[in-house]
Amino acid sequence: MEKITMKEKIDVQKPDDLGLDISDLRYFLVMLLFSAVVFFLLISQRLTNTFDGLWNNTWFFGGYWQVVTGRWLWPVIDALRFGIQTEPFNSLLTLSMSALAVTLLRKFFTEKDSVVTYLAGMAVLASTVTGIQLSYRFQSPVFGCSFLFSVLAAERVVRAADFRKAVVQGALLLVMSLACYQTSLDNFCLLLLTYLLLLLFRNVDREKVHAHIGRSLCSAAAGMVLYFLLTKLIVWACGWQMASYNGGADVSVLSILKNLPNAIAETYQLFGAYFFQNYYRHNILQPVGFFVLVFLALSIGLLNRFRKMLHRKNWEYILLGVAALIVLPIMCNAIMLITSEAVWLLQMGEGLNLFVPVCLLLLEGTRTNQPMVKKYVRAARTGAVVLAVLVVYGNVCSAVIDQEAMYEGRKTLKSMSDHIADDLMSSGYFDDNEQLPVLFVGRPSSNSSFMKREYYLYANPYAQMGRFWLNDYSARASWKAVFRDITPAKLKHCSVEQYGELYSRTELEQMPVYPQEGYIQQIDGVVVVKISDDYKVDKEFAPLIDLGELFQLIMDDINDS
Repeated sequence: MEKITMKEKIDVQKPDDLGLDISDLRYFLVMLLFSAVVFFLLISQRLTNTFDGLWNNTWFFGGYWQVVTGRWLWPVIDALRFGIQTEPFNSLLTLSMSALAVTLLRKFFTEKDSVVTYLAGMAVLASTVTGIQLSYRFQSPVFGCSFLFSVLAAERVVRAADFRKAVVQGALLLVMSLACYQTSLDNFCLLLLTYLLLLLFRNVDREKVHAHIGRSLCSAAAGMVLYFLLTKLIVWACGWQMASYNGGADVSVLSILKNLPNAIAETYQLFGAYFFQNYYRHNILQPVGFFVLVFLALSIGLLNRFRKMLHRKNWEYILLGVAALIVLPIMCNAIMLITSEAVWLLQMGEGLNLFVPVCLLLLEGTRTNQPMVKKYVRAARTGAVVLAVLVVYGNVCSAVIDQEAMYEGRKTLKSMSDHIADDLMSSGYFDDNEQLPVLFVGRPSSNSSFMKREYYLYANPYAQMGRFWLNDYSARASWKAVFRDITPAKLKHCSVEQYGELYSRTELEQMPVYPQEGYIQQIDGVVVVKISDDYKVDKEFAPLIDLGELFQLIMDDINDS
């Protein structure tokens, strides 16, 4: 029987067919089990981040804010679950959708599973991007839906039987993805661009390459225009106005074109910062130049593919391939081209998180079936596997560090809040039928009694429980959540306006801080609880220590014991 080559396989693949079989079920279950084990601490201990994840816990319905920020499918997803946001349901639901998305996207590049395809999927799921999304428990299924819809949208563009179906189905699924969380546009763009490289490296017919480019551009344009129009219509029908959050209210074709040069530069800066600095901590090995090695290895593999293209002297494909490689970092942050005013946060990093695993899949899918007896073939194969193992290993370590930081921070915060509740009880606060409003002053993590161990100090800021935002709304929401979920106590909390008024009072500066005598006082009919002197300036949330300091602290602990 004649053996079908990779090039022939892509030509005979049935359109409109997901092609799912028992190997896909096996892959999905392995991915789900692996990710559940990696994030077991977060799931079992019901951990959340120190921001919105803390504020909104086990019961939440999306509404006004979600609609006016363009995430109008979010309330529908919440309604389908009756607003229930409990563990392990939300996290397992999110991981299931993410595992399904990874199962589908690997089939873009290869029909046959290998060690590399499994490791690539694990690298996507065992990441701090997944961790921070799970830590927003009330929102995590929305992240999962957005990721899955973006992959399905790209899959329809690639697999649909004809041009019209590809554009319509791809655009509709892209709209659904954007209506959950807009940054999943990055996934859609990255997958379609890497699939273009796959076609070029496999030297498929020019007609198929041109068709893919046309499908991709038309579906992306149609999807974004349709999403924009539907968002405007839904907000108008609700009688609301678009929020200015991250510049969303001012997005237009003119604003995009005007800001395009700066936006492109910003996407490259984010790409470099993510992989070659230690500000966004997604892999424990990144401070030692690990991703320099990763990109060097990926470059060698890609150059080898281009070498074969040069031998064929297909200059159109060579130019398209070079252009695609140049644009790849931009596609990892494609949403920044549209809303350049947006502040980039780690939960927006799905595109960047996909980059290395997708490149590994691309190289795996374009690998020639040469005998392993050749030394350089065996060395390249072994190197790819080792590289993928190290990526997964580093990702898992960073994900575990962030979970441990959330766990340790919450325990320390609970110790503090329990003590505060006891002191309020001793002062007679709970004796009166009509309680006075309570105002909390200061970030708990800045108090000298707040235990910050090695993991806490090295973790990403979102995982440093107790490192609250300090603006009026955030401070109130944080402390309200602490005494609702961590130390359940029926307190009457000050209004946001009272926070703003009292924070400017000079009396607060003279007050002692927790747990000193007099840290609880009454000022103008308000019970003021001063936690720390850190309450005036909301500084940028930068990491607290680097990797060298982490190891030094660990060694000091070992020596002390």
